[in-house]
Amino acid sequence: MLNSHHLAPTRRVATLLAGVVLGIVMPASAMAQSTPDSGVFISQIGDGNRAKVSQQTRDSAARIEQGGTENDVTLTQQGTADHSARIAQQGSGNITTADQSGAGQASLVMAQQGAGNFVDVAQTENNLGQITAATIFQTGDSNTITLTQDGSDNAAILRQDGNNNDMSVLQTGNSNRLEWTQVGNGASDLQITQTGEQAMIITQLAPSAGQ
Repeated sequence: MLNSHHLAPTRRVATLLAGVVLGIVMPASAMAQSTPDSGVFISQIGDGNRAKVSQQTRDSAARIEQGGTENDVTLTQQGTADHSARIAQQGSGNITTADQSGAGQASLVMAQQGAGNFVDVAQTENNLGQITAATIFQTGDSNTITLTQDGSDNAAILRQDGNNNDMSVLQTGNSNRLEWTQVGNGASDLQITQTGEQAMIITQLAPSAGQ
C-alpha cells in the first residue's frame, strides 16, 4: 500500500488521477485489479474530513485518500462478491456516496478535486464471475454525477472538468459501455439511460468562464 507519510496530499491525489486516466484505455478486468489487497485503507490530511466504510466480505478492498477540509466519503460494499473501490478527494466540501453489491464484482475508481463536488454511485453486478466497472473524474467546483449500474458487465467512464456541470446515468441489463466527458461550465445533464448492449461516446463542451 502507498505510504501516506511520504507523499503530500496533492501528489497522492494526482497519482490516483493519473490512474483514472489510465483506466480509460484499460478493460474492466484490469480496472478491477488496480486495487490490490483487501480490507480498508484510509489516509486523511486536513480538517473535518470524514470516511465511513462498511464491508460484508473479508476480501473486498477499499482505499480512500482525502486532502483538504470537510470532504466526506460513505462506501458500502455488500453481497457475496469481493468488491473494489479507490476514492480520492482533494479540496473542500466534496461528497461521495458509493454502494457496491451483487453476486459478481463491482469496481470503482474515482477522484474529485475542487470544492463542493458530489458523486452518488450505486453498482450492482448480478452475475458471478462478471465485473461491473466505473471510472469517475471530477475537477472544478459544484459538479454533480449520479450513476446507477444494475445488471452485468456494464462499464462507465465519466469525466467533468469545470464548474456547475451535471451528469446522470442509468445502466440496466448487460454489456453497456459509456464514455461521457464534459468540459467547461454549466453543461446540461443529458440524463443517459442504457438498457443493454449499448455503447456510447459523448463529449460535451460548454462555455468556460469569461467566454
